[in-house]
Amino acid sequence: MRIRKVFSGFLAMIVMGFLGQPAFAAEDSSTPSRTLIIYFSQPEEMKPDAVDGFSGASVLQKNTPETGSTQFVAQLIQKQTDGDLFRIETATPYPRQHDALLRVAEKEQQTSARPSLKTPLPDLSDYDTIYVGYPIWWYTMPMVIYSLFEQNDFAGKTVIPFTTHGGSRLADSLRQIARIQPQARLVTRALSVSRNDVSGPDIPAQVEQWVKQVQPQR
Repeated sequence: MRIRKVFSGFLAMIVMGFLGQPAFAAEDSSTPSRTLIIYFSQPEEMKPDAVDGFSGASVLQKNTPETGSTQFVAQLIQKQTDGDLFRIETATPYPRQHDALLRVAEKEQQTSARPSLKTPLPDLSDYDTIYVGYPIWWYTMPMVIYSLFEQNDFAGKTVIPFTTHGGSRLADSLRQIARIQPQARLVTRALSVSRNDVSGPDIPAQVEQWVKQVQPQR
């Protein structure tokens, strides 16, 4: 059974890589799209004008608290889709200091940790399209994103990933998502935004254009 599941995941990736779009067509295009934006973002403490850390951690916005880079992109997607936002928080909070966060993230990866979500997800049966955003930590998804995909059923959902990163773009995250959720309609035309560019003036327009490409029927 495990071999069959792994094979299905790789087969789905091959099909998606060839098409560059969801591997499966929507069953009924006349059904109104119901969109959820799930994201994990960990703002770091930073000084004004500082460059954010390895996780693409923070964006400074006028008159608002520090905003995580992935959170910032999630908010831009929400404006375009009118979807519901859900922020993943872990039961055990992460450090806000860069070096300490770096060490915790590395240890979690080395031990294949599966951090618990502080709050359960909304009922996924209420949604057809689910954006999932995360930073790239140590060349892969944060371990809590593995928790998300391993402990919830995304079968039949259109899953659209987006990342913020320090140079690794999507890393191996698409392959991992396809492996864990082989029955999801994974959109491989995923968005990745460098931490160095996330607060730039062109990013809102880029996100808008990308949303039009991956979810034109919204």
